[in-house]
Amino acid sequence: MSDESRRTSPLTRRSMIAGGLLLGAAGLANSRRPDQPLKMLPGNRPQLNPLFPWKVGNWEYQTSSGLVLPPPDQLSDKLYNAIITRYYASPTDLPVMMLVAYNGTQDGMLQVHRPEVCYPAAGYVVERDFFIPLDAGGGVEVPAHYLAARSVSRHEQLIYWTRIGNDFPIQWWRQHWAVAKENLKGRVPDGVLIHFSTAAPDDETAILTLKRFITPLFRTLKPAARRLLFGDAGAPPRKA
Repeated sequence: MSDESRRTSPLTRRSMIAGGLLLGAAGLANSRRPDQPLKMLPGNRPQLNPLFPWKVGNWEYQTSSGLVLPPPDQLSDKLYNAIITRYYASPTDLPVMMLVAYNGTQDGMLQVHRPEVCYPAAGYVVERDFFIPLDAGGGVEVPAHYLAARSVSRHEQLIYWTRIGNDFPIQWWRQHWAVAKENLKGRVPDGVLIHFSTAAPDDETAILTLKRFITPLFRTLKPAARRLLFGDAGAPPRKA
């Protein structure tokens, strides 16, 4: 199996060592008292729904329910400024579910809702988890995860990634490092988790379905949405 398709784990020995190093970096970053926001969306309560199309290829929005989410609690309520969940149905393809969760002042806690964390918390067993790069257009490649999870009654596959500031951290400790790097510059970054899922009979069908949805979605996104999902690289500012 290639490096890109190796299974990843949020609690490897390397992650534990990195976590220890991050404590020192976080302490130093905190001493710098970052106060300059690095936000891809303006405002404290941005509206996400207008940024995404209600129809994507053969898929059309049906409802906002049907997604696997961690149980709501006080910590979860503090994590995000805005969340949207959508269920898209198609007459010819499997349904696709989308989740976008945005936090305008990211502190590294986005990992609480990373699928490899919240799916087991919801009773799923993660069977496969590997990297699957996505071409977002404009020279942007997103280091996304593909994850297959199974519960007693359901088998679900998903592609997701996280963005912290202008970084795409692929592990929980890298999220903290992305935050610490921005803090050292005196900035408080925002963060977003993007998650597309389906329920297919096998991985090949799942990946094909999700890519058939994601590819036309990327093409229809306006600059504000691309900036949200991909940072400055997704929608560079216009030259004067």
